Amino acid sequence: MISLNKSLRTMQWTNQGLFEDVSKLPADIYGLTAAEGEWPIGRLLTHFIGAAEWYRFCLTGIAYGNPEKIVNSEVLLKSKNYLNELDQCMINESLKEDEVLTFANEVGQKDSYRSTILGQAVMHTAQHWGQIAAILKQHGHHLDLDKYDVWSLN
Repeated sequence: MISLNKSLRTMQWTNQGLFEDVSKLPADIYGLTAAEGEWPIGRLLTHFIGAAEWYRFCLTGIAYGNPEKIVNSEVLLKSKNYLNELDQCMINESLKEDEVLTFANEVGQKDSYRSTILGQAVMHTAQHWGQIAAILKQHGHHLDLDKYDVWSLN
């Protein structure tokens, strides 16, 4: 049977490694953007936490909150452990049968398959890591996404 479990485990491993890698970059990177009006790196990193909380809510009904804003490496590293827990929740959810889940969003009730929510989590994370890597490159920094591809996870 085809499963999202490997993709979710890769997402978790990648998030942990890249949060660590980003924490070693200069302190000014958290305010860097791709263009005027775009989200800065710190907000994008905070969004990883908020989005993971949202997916957990959709999957389990556990309330989501207002994550601490990631503005420096200290907050980033503290958030890393929490993101690991949130990612583990999604991995655990991937072991369940696929079924339609109902949750409330900003426009009312929404129905979605468990697999759709989990697939969105993986894709959404990958999209934002690409965005962060591009912003860093634009400003003279390097974030090696290749070392975290699915082929590198044991």
